[in-house]
Amino acid sequence: MAALPALATVADLAAALGRTFTPAQEAQAQALLEQASSVVRAYLRLDITRATTTDTFTMRRADPALHLCGGVITLPQRPVVDIASVLIDGVARHDWWQEGNEVLVRSWAWEQPPAAHRPPQVTVSYTHGWDPVPDDIRAVVLQAANRALVNPSQLRAETVGGESVTYLVPNGGEALGVLLGELEKRALRRYKILSGTVRVRGR
Repeated sequence: MAALPALATVADLAAALGRTFTPAQEAQAQALLEQASSVVRAYLRLDITRATTTDTFTMRRADPALHLCGGVITLPQRPVVDIASVLIDGVARHDWWQEGNEVLVRSWAWEQPPAAHRPPQVTVSYTHGWDPVPDDIRAVVLQAANRALVNPSQLRAETVGGESVTYLVPNGGEALGVLLGELEKRALRRYKILSGTVRVRGR
């Protein structure tokens, strides 16, 4: 699997700081942006950048109080932009529809083989993520990378707008690399429960 690109560029960071980097500083900035992007992705559990993925999931029974269908598959990457195909146990299906990041299968005979012995395996090919990266996500990546660039030893705490923000630093004082502060996590939080995605009907 190819490495995911940084969520902001060295040019973005240079423009935000109003400065020009030397070649050595550009390399350092690129490394820090890649670290910051990995930290943001890990926090959100999302790839963020637009991509197409084919993956296999275990279908679960639908909750009658939530879904009027036979089975449900939850896609981990959001937002879901398009679903190209849905295969259940290797067979293409068209009796499905999308709601948010869930694929709903119209009907399924759970009490008959093979579902009676094991849950169906569903292979979904879908496009997900943002293009371009949202400005607030990019801003958090730039801020986190810049903090590590200008303060490599990492502050233990600072006060921003009357609110204390703490950065984790080992007892020995050595830097941990790029970390997210509480205000940055708060700015990203809305992406952890995104619901407004494109709706696609099975064909």
